[in-house]
Amino acid sequence: MDPVVFFVVLTSIYGVLYFFDRFFKSCMHYPYDAFLKNTGLTVNFLTIHWHTTAFNRTLLRWGSAGNSCSRKMKLVSFNVGVLLTFALLPIGLILLIVTIFSSGEAETGAAAGGVPVQLEILLPGVNLPLEEFGYYITALVLCLVVHEMGHAVAAVLEDVPVTGFGIKFFFCLPLAYTELSHDHLNGLRWIRKLRVLCAGIWHNFVFGGVCYLLISTVGITMSPLYSYNEHVVVTELTRKSPLRGERGLQVDNQVTQINGCPVTSEESWQSCLLSSVKQKPGYCVSADFVQLNDESSAISHHAIDGQLQCCDELNPNVSCFEVVEDANGDVPVELPQHVCLNVRRTLEEVTEHCSSGVCSEGFCLRPLMRNITAIMTFKRTNARREKLPPVIYVGHPWDVIRTVGVSAFVPRHSFLKAAWPDAWLLLLKYNVVFSIGLALVNAIPCFGFDGAHITSTVIHSFLMGRVDQYAKRDLISVIITSVGSLLFALAMLKVAWLSFLRPLL
Repeated sequence: MDPVVFFVVLTSIYGVLYFFDRFFKSCMHYPYDAFLKNTGLTVNFLTIHWHTTAFNRTLLRWGSAGNSCSRKMKLVSFNVGVLLTFALLPIGLILLIVTIFSSGEAETGAAAGGVPVQLEILLPGVNLPLEEFGYYITALVLCLVVHEMGHAVAAVLEDVPVTGFGIKFFFCLPLAYTELSHDHLNGLRWIRKLRVLCAGIWHNFVFGGVCYLLISTVGITMSPLYSYNEHVVVTELTRKSPLRGERGLQVDNQVTQINGCPVTSEESWQSCLLSSVKQKPGYCVSADFVQLNDESSAISHHAIDGQLQCCDELNPNVSCFEVVEDANGDVPVELPQHVCLNVRRTLEEVTEHCSSGVCSEGFCLRPLMRNITAIMTFKRTNARREKLPPVIYVGHPWDVIRTVGVSAFVPRHSFLKAAWPDAWLLLLKYNVVFSIGLALVNAIPCFGFDGAHITSTVIHSFLMGRVDQYAKRDLISVIITSVGSLLFALAMLKVAWLSFLRPLL
């Protein structure tokens, strides 16, 4: 779906909801108000808000469950969360400063040099494919719920009443919150209050770590149902894929080799495809086959790029092959230097691949292709591991990469789909990114985030002996939070400019 169409449809849905909300409030005032009150829903222009108190008793049971030993373990865990929050603070600030003062050219060079750390705003339809919008929203909501559950569990542990939960959707951006009793929270000692304030960051960090562990062990956890990184299985062929058709690849085909290069993972699938252009292989063919099928015409050079031609340019099924010298520089006398052969029939007769001109049987022939074109032979099997005829494609590898979806998860049973573990893996990756991102952002002293409340608590607790007046301490907290908010805003503007706005100009 086109991004513009997506945003138009989403805006239309919000517009319809807002229209019916206004309509029912004017025509069915009391029944509709009762419905909104019972469900906790509130509809405004481009926003939907849901608030509930249904989980309060459940959280109270969770927080108070266990003996004194489990309570001590929870307290130790939340103490670690406080230490982690203060450790993430300088990391977040350094990342913001580097983002603000680095140039776009420097960031591009760093990315080319292999530096993986950079800030990026992830928006579906802009720099994320709309096909992954479901993963985007699911992961973001999960991370927000985990964050708020951390605050709620810590609050119950510190005897702070939890009065409700809520989630707001601002267009396509979800935001969650936990409603606590401010009087009880502000009445706690500083360390107990910090446990509650830092619990969300700690839970995000732990949740991200668990998801990363699941990603790292996905081959083991999926091994009863899938074989991982042995071969790749075709999961999708786009409508414009040049490999569609009866003689092409089919969904659920397992690709084992490309031009003799073993395919064991998605990375090797791509590297084997690209190497077919950089290192064009030779093919071992018998002399009898060449003499019987040679369709050579007068040797000439292409008018545009100067490529040597020994075939009829109007015939797309043939190609000019060059006889490769062996290691001693010898050329078989019974064959001409250049021959014109049918590509498919030739590759079906190939006994082995050659690179140095040496073949155990026959002679080494290398196709003369343009720099952007290669011959790719895909060896494949079906779901029952039975060998199928190879697929031969002449073109650019990027046409295959863009239009053929593959997975390294090969099902062990016929009722399983290779796309299922890929979807699970993608959701886990989104969870890791959003969890670490939320943890870093909330550690920074910035208005609207946990960092602002943490900064206020630290300032009022540790400067009480040196700054007697509450208003002055509050002013210091506001100044620090304002500086952090300014850095955050400048970094986001810089990233937005480099990612979205500058490419449009």
